[in-house]
Parts: sequence; C-alpha cells; structure tokens
Amino acid sequence: MSEPVLQRRDDDRSGSPERAVTVFFAFVLFFAGLALFAIAFQVVDAAKPWVFFGGIAAISLAFAIPTTIVPALEDR
Repeated sequence: MSEPVLQRRDDDRSGSPERAVTVFFAFVLFFAGLALFAIAFQVVDAAKPWVFFGGIAAISLAFAIPTTIVPALEDR
C-alpha cells in the first residue's frame, strides 16, 4: 500500500487567532484589488496601468498569503 502524498498535521491550527488574522487580511486584499480594478479606468491616463497592476498584485497576494506564504512560515 502506498503512503499518502499529504499527511495530517498533529497540531490543527484552523481555529487559531493567527489564522483568523490571515484570513481577514486576505479578504481585505482581495476586496482592495477588486476596488482597484473598478477604478482603474476612471483615473488619469498615466495612472491607469499602475492602478490596474495594483489590482492584479493585490488579488495575487490575497491568494498567495494564505496558501503558500503563511504555511511556509509555519513550517520553519
């Protein structure tokens, strides 16, 4: 029989305060990214690409922080 690819952790941190703060800031970043997308085409022409890029960066961080960055820091 083969070993499972992912193994369960002994310490379940799903209800920890750190996880709640991480999820809160991920939602804040996600909604900030959506807001930047919404206003990206209503700003001065020189700022349009930068505001749009800010929206992309905010949404990317909103998904990257809880899925890759925080678990990597917890395993140290």
